[in-house]
Amino acid sequence: MLCTALLAGLLVTGSAPSRGEAETAPALSSKAQSLRRAESAALLELYAAESSLARARGELQRLDRRSAELERAEQGTRRELQVVRRSLTASQIRIAALLRDLYVQGEPDAIAIIFGASSLDEAMAGIEGLERATALNERLGALAASRANRLVRVQRELASRRATLDGARAEAREAERRLALAVAAKRASVVSLRQQRTVTETQLQTLQAQAQQAQQRSAELTAAATTTADQVLASQSTPPTTTSSAPAPTPSGPRTLVVDAVAYHLAGTTASGIPVGPGVIAVDPSVIPLGTRVFVPGYGPAVAADVGSAVRGNIIDLWMPSRKQPLAWGRRTVTITIYG
Repeated sequence: MLCTALLAGLLVTGSAPSRGEAETAPALSSKAQSLRRAESAALLELYAAESSLARARGELQRLDRRSAELERAEQGTRRELQVVRRSLTASQIRIAALLRDLYVQGEPDAIAIIFGASSLDEAMAGIEGLERATALNERLGALAASRANRLVRVQRELASRRATLDGARAEAREAERRLALAVAAKRASVVSLRQQRTVTETQLQTLQAQAQQAQQRSAELTAAATTTADQVLASQSTPPTTTSSAPAPTPSGPRTLVVDAVAYHLAGTTASGIPVGPGVIAVDPSVIPLGTRVFVPGYGPAVAADVGSAVRGNIIDLWMPSRKQPLAWGRRTVTITIYG
């Protein structure tokens, strides 16, 4: 029966599917931490990209407002130029009419006005009136022409500003488009990393649960094998009056290990799934298995419940409840007691 029990234990141990390095608990824990760091970095990049996108959109809105203001200025200049051109045309028409009155309508020259007048004063007044009217309309025409030329220059200046502004708006729209694409890509990256981390942490929890079940099953088989062995030995032993029973073997006692102890303060959960807190330490599982009870001088009793990318070999990380305590602790070489 003892052989049967031992064989059953071997079958249970051997029936578990072999796992590659990528599926071990330390590897999954390390992968989950790497994904958490990558997710944190991706979130920072996303924040920076969204800030740049907001600035680009603000600049585009500012350029759009300038474009609207320039459009109003262009419309006002066009209306003013139309008015000035109509005024210039009216002045030219009035000047032409006066010239017709002077030279076309049956009067060959200004002398005829003198002979046709009833008095010299009337003749002089008529000539002066025509001259003043002609000069006034010429001045008005010249003023209108000057204003028209100025407005044409303004139009050209506005057209140049329009070309520059339209170019700046096109560049701003392109920058906004590129940044929007970058933000979308970084959001997708964050979502992907978060999903990968979730999957990895789920795999780690599943693996740890399987390990606990296997450990429990192994303990049950070991207990059953020990009971069977005791029964077999009892049935084959000599009478009690001549034989004394041997004490059952006891497991090996505590052992000590020299390690470098580093303190930290971070919120969250450990690789084993329990929340961080006093008595939680991170270890290299190849040196100190997860779940091992230890005693750390200056810190107290603790349980190896976490891992870390920087925790390799004889190094442990001690969780502290405040940020000041890790600074006070620093890095110490201590001799810890491992209870198993």
